[in-house]
Amino acid sequence: MLRPLRAAVRAPATLTPRAFLPSVALATACPTASSTVFDLVPIEGAYYKNNALTDENADFRLSILGYAPAAASLGLVDYGGHTDSNAPKFNGMFEPNRTPAIRAAYQVYGWNWADGGPAPTPPYGTRAAVNTSWPAHVIDLTTTAGETIQIPERSVVIWSGNNVALVLYASESEVTFAYTRNDSVMGYVVHMLNLCVNPALVAAYRAQLTGAGKRATGYLPALKVGQTLGTARAGWVTVAIRDTGAYMDPRSRKDWWP
Repeated sequence: MLRPLRAAVRAPATLTPRAFLPSVALATACPTASSTVFDLVPIEGAYYKNNALTDENADFRLSILGYAPAAASLGLVDYGGHTDSNAPKFNGMFEPNRTPAIRAAYQVYGWNWADGGPAPTPPYGTRAAVNTSWPAHVIDLTTTAGETIQIPERSVVIWSGNNVALVLYASESEVTFAYTRNDSVMGYVVHMLNLCVNPALVAAYRAQLTGAGKRATGYLPALKVGQTLGTARAGWVTVAIRDTGAYMDPRSRKDWWP
């Protein structure tokens, strides 16, 4: 997995840390049904944290981790360092593919984990200070309400049927997926918020859980390039990308854009 090196990009001025989960004015009603079929694929290796936690945790849900406004430029930036030709490309979220305007940028919080003990409970810890490893970790991409949203394109297949990503979390307005079959955030992982997640995907994901939100079947839904992940709720969709657990700068031109 790639780790871009910093180039001559000035770090943003320090901001007062605060949680920021933007409210979404529904410009379009979210679909309640879908004919899309999502394949179920077997998880490779162990469950996340040995299935001791539910999916209501800060690794799987960016909305729990939280993020704060950043004074980062609202455009793609150029970093030096190695480039992975197989890294996911955000322009593939749209049909036809495009590079949309960035309307806002944020930095994620750190997290103080408290997931030990015999019966840990959500959210398994508390927010820490704002993470300043990059000028931005989360961005809002401009959309048109109701337009189709797909996954960032990546050609590496993880399972038969041209499946390239595994869903780690899905709800009506938030989805997290990994470009591996591992039930973990190690590898390329994408978080999306503020969209209408395909209701068939939400149903397929929840069918693999216990009533308490833990893994139950050894399977999770998979995603193909070009498959309808969801639709835009309003004028933007919020995205973030991780590499080997670390949140990266999604504005990096050489890494996440064509």
